[in-house]
Amino acid sequence: MNSIIHIAMIDDEVLFRKSMAFLLNEEKNINIMFDGDNGQELLKFLRKSERHPDIILMDIRMPVLNGIDTSKIISEKYPKIKIIIISSYDSDHFIEQMVQYGACAYLVKQSDPQTVVHTINQVYRYGVYFPAEMLNNIINTKRLTNRPSEPVLKDLSEREVEILNLIYQQFNTKEIAEKLYISERTVEGHRKNMLDKTKSKNVVGLILYGIKNNLLSI
Repeated sequence: MNSIIHIAMIDDEVLFRKSMAFLLNEEKNINIMFDGDNGQELLKFLRKSERHPDIILMDIRMPVLNGIDTSKIISEKYPKIKIIIISSYDSDHFIEQMVQYGACAYLVKQSDPQTVVHTINQVYRYGVYFPAEMLNNIINTKRLTNRPSEPVLKDLSEREVEILNLIYQQFNTKEIAEKLYISERTVEGHRKNMLDKTKSKNVVGLILYGIKNNLLSI
């Protein structure tokens, strides 16, 4: 990738934060433009900065303002900034919660540097990144905790449900357009409408909505 990815890193574990920042700055296409130990410091930086980060790497448990509350604020005030949660917690339920709060990816602190770099690049390029194994675990959890129900079509049109199923099957915009004989712009329009209707922060949130309302052919 040629574009420089500007990163803000927020974590109250100073040694971990500084070490990770040092490693990431070694990458030719990554620039750590800010690091701090809580969400309040981050928000103060964003208010004063003329150039916002593309991606925020953020822990959840932090003093003053934690990662959950910070994610909510970032999603509302700075929706173009992508959030990658990096935490010691790795339960599927917790990951699902953070998706609902706007996380575009989720890393455990035990991840190797190559995984972190790969995740950053994927989020920058595609807007969201959840490995298939992690997503399948979340889906299986949802299937076990949700009672079977009739499909809920009052919010999404039949065409939107059709596109949602293709998204779940990991077809990209171009492939969906070709399968349905519609333009890529139309596919993107439907995707945006679905995000607005379901109040989802990203594609993973859409998929979770589809599972909850029995709209996906799993």
